[in-house]
Amino acid sequence: MIVVKSGESGSEEWNCPSCGRRLLLRWPPRFERVVLLPGDDRVLHVGGRNEAPNAGLTETERTWLGEHGILWD
Repeated sequence: MIVVKSGESGSEEWNCPSCGRRLLLRWPPRFERVVLLPGDDRVLHVGGRNEAPNAGLTETERTWLGEHGILWD
């Protein structure tokens, strides 16, 4: 999942480029999650902002993620 837009209300729109899932997220203290398009709910979705890609991941962790079908890089 990647952030595609940020709103003035503090909400963010997240999108999965693989399956089309789209969410609106607002972070605490007023956490809220709204599913705009469910996409494939059988897919494991992970996400993060592009502020520090792969920060702190070891090669072992990257290998484990890859072995479990999680494309991190």
